[in-house]
Amino acid sequence: MLSFGRRLPRPLSLVALMAIALVGCAGEAPTGRPSASEPPPEGTPRLVVLVVVDQLPTDYLERFRPLLTSGLDRLLRESIVFTNTHHDHAWTKTAPGHASLVTGVHPSRHGIVSNEWYDRDLGRVVESDEDERWDDDRSPHYLLMPTLSDRMKEIWPESKAFGASGKSRGAVLPVGREADRAFWLDDKIGRFLTSTYYGAEEPAWLAEFHDDSFLDRFFGTVWEPLPEAAAAGVDYDIEPLDRGLVYSPLPRAIGRSSVHPDEFYYEDIYWTPFIDRYLLELGQTILIEEELGADAYPDFLALGFSALDLVGHAYGPDSLETLDALLRLDRMLGELLEFIDERIGLENTIVALSSDHGVSPVPEVSIARGHTARRFGLEERSCIQSTDARLDQELGTADWFIDDFRFDPEAIAAADLKPAEVEATARRLIEACPGVERVWTASELLSSGDDDPMARLHRNNLYPARSPDLLVQFEAWSVARTDNTTTHGSPYTYDTAVPWLLRVPSGTARVIDQRTATVDVAPTIAALLGFEMLGDLDGVDRSGVLEP
Repeated sequence: MLSFGRRLPRPLSLVALMAIALVGCAGEAPTGRPSASEPPPEGTPRLVVLVVVDQLPTDYLERFRPLLTSGLDRLLRESIVFTNTHHDHAWTKTAPGHASLVTGVHPSRHGIVSNEWYDRDLGRVVESDEDERWDDDRSPHYLLMPTLSDRMKEIWPESKAFGASGKSRGAVLPVGREADRAFWLDDKIGRFLTSTYYGAEEPAWLAEFHDDSFLDRFFGTVWEPLPEAAAAGVDYDIEPLDRGLVYSPLPRAIGRSSVHPDEFYYEDIYWTPFIDRYLLELGQTILIEEELGADAYPDFLALGFSALDLVGHAYGPDSLETLDALLRLDRMLGELLEFIDERIGLENTIVALSSDHGVSPVPEVSIARGHTARRFGLEERSCIQSTDARLDQELGTADWFIDDFRFDPEAIAAADLKPAEVEATARRLIEACPGVERVWTASELLSSGDDDPMARLHRNNLYPARSPDLLVQFEAWSVARTDNTTTHGSPYTYDTAVPWLLRVPSGTARVIDQRTATVDVAPTIAALLGFEMLGDLDGVDRSGVLEP
C-alpha cells in the first residue's frame, strides 16, 4: 500500500520508506526520495487528462448532440463512448463522485461518503477535503484509498500530478495524497488558492498568472446566451419559465451596482460559465509552466469544470442558462484538445471525461411531464423536523440525535433502550412523512445481504464511522432542498447516469452499451498505462474493449 504520511515539502512514498529502512540498517543516512525509476516502455502515453464536469448527466450529450460542435463533439467522435455508465452509490454528490472516479472503489471503502459529514471524534460537521493542520485548510486527509495518480507517482516518482477546479473538493480529491499541487477558485477574491499541504511556497508562476485578474475582464459585461442556445427553444424542451430561486433569467448583469469588481461581483460571477473559462486558462498554464507531458514519464492533470453544477442548481436542467453553459463548455473543451494536441500531441495523451453526478429535473417540470413529483415545503419539512419530538412522545424525553440522523448512544443508554428499538421507531416515524420513500438503517445494511438494487447502492455508500445511522431516501422526482431550484444526491437514474468518454492515443472510436461504473475509470486508465491499481477494487478494467 502507498504511504500516506505527509511532511513539507514533499511526502515519502512507499518506495522511499522501504529504501530508508534498508539504508538505515546499513548505518547510512536516508536520502528522503526514491531513486530514479526506469522509464516506462516506449509508446506509453506521456499525459493523462481527466476532465470531470460537475453535474453532467448522460442525457445532456444525447439530447443536445446536434448542438455540440467542438470539444464534446470531437470526444464523442474520437473516443470509446460508454453509454451506460453509472455511479454505483446512493449519495450522488460532488465529493464521493470524484473520489470514486479516481480510486476504483465505492465510498464505503474510500471513505468520502458525502460533501460533509458529522465527525464523532471532533463533535462537529467536517468537509470532505478540510484539514485544519494546514494553511488554507485543505488536503485529501479524509481520503482513505490511493488514487490513480498516487499509483502513477509510486511507480514513476518523476511523474507529476496536478488538480484544478472551481471547487476545492473537485481539485483536491482527484489527485490524492501524493499530488504536486491542487488549485481551486476562491469566490470571495476571484483567484485560485492552493494549500501548504503541497509545499510551503506557491509556484512562482501563480502570482504572474493572477496579475492578469482574469475575471475582472467580465466586469461591466452582461451574460447573454450564445445565439445557438437562444435559438434552441422548444426543439430541445427548453422551458421558458423563470424558475430561478436565486438568479434572474438571461440576459443578466453580474454583480451589484458598483464601479469596480468587489466581493459581491466575484460571488456572483462564480455562478456563471465564465469560471470554466478561467479554469481553462489555468489548466493551460499548468501544462506549460509545469511541463506536463514533456518527457517519457506519464503526468496527470485533473480538471474539474464546475459551472454546469452551479448554473444547474440555480436554473435547472431544462433551462436556457444550463444549455448555454453546456455549449460554452463544448467550445472550451475544443480549445483544450487543440492546445494539448499542439503542445504534447493527442497521440501521446489519454483523455477521459466523466461527471460526479447527474441532476434531478425541476419538480414543476416533472409534474408537467406526467411524473409524480414534489418540491418539499411546510408539510414535508415540518414532519421530518418533528422526529425528535415524536420520539419523546413514544420513548420518553431525551436528546436522541447528536446530528442530522445520527443517534446519541449515551442518550439511548440513559433511557435504558436498545439502539435497534430506537432505530425502528425513528424509521417508522420518518417513513410516515410525505415525500419519504424509505429509511435505511446502517445496522440493517451492514448485517443484511439484501441484493435489492437500492440496498446495494446505499451499502456502497456506507462507511460506519462517517455515515449517519439513518439514510433517508426521498421519493423519485422530488427536491428536498429549499435553497436551490433543483439538486442531486439521490440513487435514481437521473442522478447516477453520467458519461464516460475515453479518448486513447490511437483515436479508436467505439460505442459500448454494456453497463459500466464510474469505479471502472481508474483501473481502465491504469491498464492503458501498463500497471494495475492496488488492492481488491470494486471497479473493472475495461481496456479490453480496445482489442479487435
